[in-house]
Amino acid sequence: MTDDPLRTIAEIVENAEPVDIAPTGDGGGPRTPGGGDRGVGGGEPPELVPDPVDWELVRRCAAEPETDIGNARRFLHRYRNDVISVMRIGFHVYDGRRWAEDVEGASIRPLAHRTVEEIRLEATLVEPTEEEQAAIAAAEEVMPRYTRLKKLGRQRAPEEELELLRLGEIVGLGAEVAKAISERRARRVRYAKTSASSGKIDNMLKEAAVYVAKSVSELDADPLAINCHNGTLRLVRQGEGKQAIWTVRLDPHRREDLISKLIPVAYDDAAECPNFLRFIETVLPDDEVRAFMQRYLGYALTALTGEQVFVFLYGQGRNGKSTLVDLICRLLGDYAASVPFETLAGEDRRKGSEATPELARLPGTRLVRASEPEQSMQFREAMVKSLTSGEPILVRHLHRDFVEVYPTFKLVVSGNHKPTIKGTDDGIWRRVLLVPFLVQIPKEDIDRSLPDKLWAERAGILNWLIAGALSYLQEGLGIPEAVRAATDEYREESDPVSAWVREACIVTGEDTDVMTPGEAHASFKVFCERAGFNAWGPTTFNRNLPLKAAAFGFRKAKSMGMSLYRGLRIKDEYRPPSHTHGGDSEG
Repeated sequence: MTDDPLRTIAEIVENAEPVDIAPTGDGGGPRTPGGGDRGVGGGEPPELVPDPVDWELVRRCAAEPETDIGNARRFLHRYRNDVISVMRIGFHVYDGRRWAEDVEGASIRPLAHRTVEEIRLEATLVEPTEEEQAAIAAAEEVMPRYTRLKKLGRQRAPEEELELLRLGEIVGLGAEVAKAISERRARRVRYAKTSASSGKIDNMLKEAAVYVAKSVSELDADPLAINCHNGTLRLVRQGEGKQAIWTVRLDPHRREDLISKLIPVAYDDAAECPNFLRFIETVLPDDEVRAFMQRYLGYALTALTGEQVFVFLYGQGRNGKSTLVDLICRLLGDYAASVPFETLAGEDRRKGSEATPELARLPGTRLVRASEPEQSMQFREAMVKSLTSGEPILVRHLHRDFVEVYPTFKLVVSGNHKPTIKGTDDGIWRRVLLVPFLVQIPKEDIDRSLPDKLWAERAGILNWLIAGALSYLQEGLGIPEAVRAATDEYREESDPVSAWVREACIVTGEDTDVMTPGEAHASFKVFCERAGFNAWGPTTFNRNLPLKAAAFGFRKAKSMGMSLYRGLRIKDEYRPPSHTHGGDSEG
């Protein structure tokens, strides 16, 4: 019972601790970043603007408990349709075109801030229970009679004293209930303040994530969908059998497509690219090679990986290959990524538990370029095979768990130097397609403004890529003879054993010309030192040399239990001192 039960219930509530509620927005929809580039965010914290309040939404939130799970539900009441959490990757926010990956909280945390800021609005909607409403109503009903009896003082009759006591209990209970309601409202305001701490926000998002969880395989699941500024392009097949043709259709953006990538270009089927066509005809004058590059880059628009190949654009400087790759990667936007060539080179000394941040960025991408290799670099062949196989790989961001993803990208390497490929098997060489860029632009003809001119034609270049994709789907990759020949030459140059036979030996075919495996390997080491190859050890060398015998015209034989090569003689300038090969003999 209160000290002064004569105060009305209304006065108790009116004079309670004030609830400070700032003006706020309508709460009806998410304040997501605009449809620009991924990662846009930062700056000053957003101010709450005095928009109309969605009180029905506030009422639903007010019914939630003052817990981390309650806050998670508040967040989902507002943004369930606009956020997803990709397991082991993180939140994505729908921006009207795609589910953009949240980068460093730039998209998701402003939504979380809005949620906790508006908890204070709930204080005005903290309502009494039915029992509390009954207690308040009873107190207000007896208040006039209670007041009159109170004023009688000593003139009250005994039965009125008893009535006063009974009514006083009713009024006191009503006052206590009103005070409790006022305290709950004040507590909700205090809870809004504590919910605004970083730790509480982290907890809210962690609990909310489980209700909007998606696996990485659910994102960008349609391999023939390409998302652009004004809709989603779909490569579709019309008809059956030999009469079937592939075409393109533009659909509206849809949340349910779960597309996370965006090309920063609006599709316009009438757009042209005359400057680009002149450029590509200049740097790739061979019609078949140019058409092949159009098909390969069109193939890179899709998430298909059945070809299991990559292209190496090779040629000396000023030949347009970097301009071409820069342009296509810029045009593909989110669908393109770059990795340092070291990802594909050298030996893999990384521990199995270490993070792979350069690969963790690649899920959903469709074109990956590797930076130019330096001279004498060597492909890490196991990695190349893994990235072009279409089989799942394990990747991990820093401080996160491993996630299994399927590579959907096509690899493009360009450079002035050919990286060494040590392997001689088809397992690696069937994946390599060397595209020669043989034209060198004279210095005086270089147009420094060409990249800007080409970018201005991006809508037309997108049409060129789509035409390449449709041609690929209709006819296949169609590798031209010039590319096969250049790749075969690359393979020969990368094979130090074949190079040693050609340069350091004379093939006679005569059985009288005999060479031991030890003599052969000793000469091979001399040749490699002079030619700049990494010399193989004797076991690897003597396992590969017999494979060359038939092609070059010598043979491996046995004499008194010792392996020999017949029909092959070392040139004098590559013959090492006799004592250098004694330990390399093979029985």
